Amino acid sequence: MGRHFAGHGFLSAFARYSSESDPVGYVGNAKLGAGFCSFIKSFRPESSPRYIVAAKAGALRQVGCLFTPSPINAAQTWQREMHGPRSWSLCGVNHTLSSARAMDALTALLSAAVQPWDAIVCTSTASRAVIETLFPRQEDHLSRRLGASRFVRPQLPVIPLGVDCDAQARRSERKEEARSSLAIEPGDFVVLFLGRLSFHAKANPTPMYLALERLARRHRVVLFECGWTANDQIAQAFAEASAKLCPSVRSIVLDGRVDEVRARAWAAADVFCSLSDNIQETFGLTPIEAMAAGLSVVVTDLDGYKDAVRNGIDGFAIPTMAAPPGAGQHLAARHALEVDSYDSYIGQASTAVAVGVDATAAAFERLAADPDLCRRMGANGAARARERFDWKVIVRAYEDLWQELAALKNSGQAAPSPEAMRGFWPARPDPFELFASFPSLPFSTQHIVSQVAGIGETEVLERLSLRVSLVNAVPEVSSTSLLALWKLAGGQGKTIRDVLAAHRNASAALTVRALLWLAKLGLLTITLRQERP
Repeated sequence: MGRHFAGHGFLSAFARYSSESDPVGYVGNAKLGAGFCSFIKSFRPESSPRYIVAAKAGALRQVGCLFTPSPINAAQTWQREMHGPRSWSLCGVNHTLSSARAMDALTALLSAAVQPWDAIVCTSTASRAVIETLFPRQEDHLSRRLGASRFVRPQLPVIPLGVDCDAQARRSERKEEARSSLAIEPGDFVVLFLGRLSFHAKANPTPMYLALERLARRHRVVLFECGWTANDQIAQAFAEASAKLCPSVRSIVLDGRVDEVRARAWAAADVFCSLSDNIQETFGLTPIEAMAAGLSVVVTDLDGYKDAVRNGIDGFAIPTMAAPPGAGQHLAARHALEVDSYDSYIGQASTAVAVGVDATAAAFERLAADPDLCRRMGANGAARARERFDWKVIVRAYEDLWQELAALKNSGQAAPSPEAMRGFWPARPDPFELFASFPSLPFSTQHIVSQVAGIGETEVLERLSLRVSLVNAVPEVSSTSLLALWKLAGGQGKTIRDVLAAHRNASAALTVRALLWLAKLGLLTITLRQERP
């Protein structure tokens, strides 16, 4: 998926171009942390990357901002709230916005704990427009349903995805070699489509096939389809359509999952074409990769492609037309009710997006008939890619954004103290608060704890080593720490308050849980304090 390429590209670029010499990764566990550090050092050997594991999320307060390669979500805002709303900024980036999961996550932010010092980076003006349509709809619902009148939104800056312009530019140096390896003859006009081959979720190939067949009446045309399909049935569908709609075009299907194959396709092509017609596309990485490789482009004037390609300068933007608002309500309802799958939903929606076949054919004809124009447009696109889409530029834009978020976070009145806010997540309360009605006896720090008579250290350790004791289930404790607490309780009988005072360097909550734990294992007794008459 494009989001996987984009995420890998961003992290690789951040490792190389960030002004931060020692990047910090936020990971699920130490093994992933080691992988993160190794990845960063493979690009910047002199750096000293480190990581924060999710169990120690409070350490993000010293970093100040958490970036994830997806939109921020409600859970992240509540996780931060447990440490204080100004503890760090949250920053994410949008990819596909048409899925139910994506739309639900975005609208849920408005009733969560999102803050003005958070941001969802929009990869295009088109994707920002989608979010700016979703937010007011949800605000209107909350206003009518709950009487809400104050809403907080994250920032929605537009920063495109990036490309390694130097690497792409080097593709052209192997042009003759690549064309020879693919048996391309002098005078062949080579058009490249690169990416996921999906007629229902990416780009229907029909307009491209029809336009190339017209071109083949006057030129020798070769089409590279360098990509991958989800299954053999889709691959067969493409082959059937190509044979039917553009039989005069030499068609070469390449496996786009192989790096060397992709490199050869970029090098051998004259023109890149992607006639996206799908609502799931919000940016489109391949057109800017093509521009960076010095290719002129023929793309639809749709979605994020609008921000990338200047019509008549870098290539040609083909007009598109879609059904008007209101025409798709039935589609939305069927998808919402799970009558139609997501694939069916976006596939049906794509059928109502028309792509100009005549304009596509005219664009191909101009480029095939005028090699100088084709080269000029390729050079224009390469210059634009370096100026606007190179990863060096994108990483700087992100760092500027994070500085702006920090200024917003640190301005205004003082934030509530972390202790005051700790545990505040309405849907994730302390289980001992939520289920306080379950136990039959009240807890008090005045209760007496004592070692059970006749049990020694060996027996304590043996019981703690049993799997049913669940010692391994709690990462903050060990058999050794529980044994130490058992010793601290002693045989004389102390109040829980006394034990907490003597164990002040440890978490009070964890100590209380551990005392109850030892009691359940028959190693301590907890009794009500007998008041003197």
